[in-house]
Amino acid sequence: MEKFYDSLNKFDGNDLRLFLYNLLNTVDRYGTDGSTEEKKLAEGLVNILQSQIEAVHNHKLQMDELQQYVYLVFSLSDAGSLKVTLSKIGKRELCQVLAFNDLFSVGPISNLDTKTGQRNRILWLTENDGDFSYDPQHLLAKMVEAVKNIPENKTIVIWCANNAHDQTGLRFVLHLLRGRKQPVNVVNVTELFNATGLHNKEGLNPYFSGLIDREHFQAIVKKYYEGVPLDPNQRKRYESEWLMLSNENHVLRLWKEDSVKGTDESALDEVIIRSVIELEQEQDENGFIKAGRVVARVCDTSHQLVGYSFITNRIWILVNQGVLEFSGMPRALYQFSVKLGTHRLS
Repeated sequence: MEKFYDSLNKFDGNDLRLFLYNLLNTVDRYGTDGSTEEKKLAEGLVNILQSQIEAVHNHKLQMDELQQYVYLVFSLSDAGSLKVTLSKIGKRELCQVLAFNDLFSVGPISNLDTKTGQRNRILWLTENDGDFSYDPQHLLAKMVEAVKNIPENKTIVIWCANNAHDQTGLRFVLHLLRGRKQPVNVVNVTELFNATGLHNKEGLNPYFSGLIDREHFQAIVKKYYEGVPLDPNQRKRYESEWLMLSNENHVLRLWKEDSVKGTDESALDEVIIRSVIELEQEQDENGFIKAGRVVARVCDTSHQLVGYSFITNRIWILVNQGVLEFSGMPRALYQFSVKLGTHRLS
């Protein structure tokens, strides 16, 4: 049996579904058109499958009863970190973790809780985000429905940090939950990290949770796993801010002065140019600097969570404008370099 377990462990979700689908087809064929022996085998397999379905269903019901909290996070990596940390502090069985797989700081967000708005966003990402890939397992529509269907007897805890992506996501989720009577809890890891006097080894401002040292993140989760109740008036303000942001036509949002600001797509162009200048010591013999280093520098100095793809796209716009020159393979971030061009930003 070990070889079967080894084979199953190598399957991903789609492989497992195909395996089960083929197995059910075989059982159905045996039961309908098979020999007497095959029909008996099919009958036995049907009984086994039914008992296992009931066992899984009962296990799910038990888990649902155990889970008192529903965590909402805005990236798959944040979800993974939370699950690992919850396991370490012995709270994993109490918490269901649901994760958005999106970047709310870029792209259109108008009518995002409708099919039309979601379709418009996907079209924009397809045309403007070189890293975007359509993944049916992580469709925004599925998360929208999941959030709306969270039972009233579960405590919702939204985990976020001080960046435009998380904060836009926070406002979007509260818009989806606007009809919910129960209070909503929030854990802002940036604010809690700073308020408790913790310090990263690098001394960085943790504008996203991945910048917080593992031991400090565990301390925050252990102390605040139940969440911090969101003031009802603040909740209303966040809902109103979502309506304001979603009614704007901006496709770039930045975190400024403790709030989300919709802004022009070119808002980070000056930071890109400054990064090229500041990385002068890394020039090759022809004066070019690796584009990956420029993108990383923009993120480090701007403290904005807008994604490598957006910054890369702005670099190519600057190349087309003559503000930058490039060398290497177009669009392949780690296979091309840039330097200052002959034109200047207008």
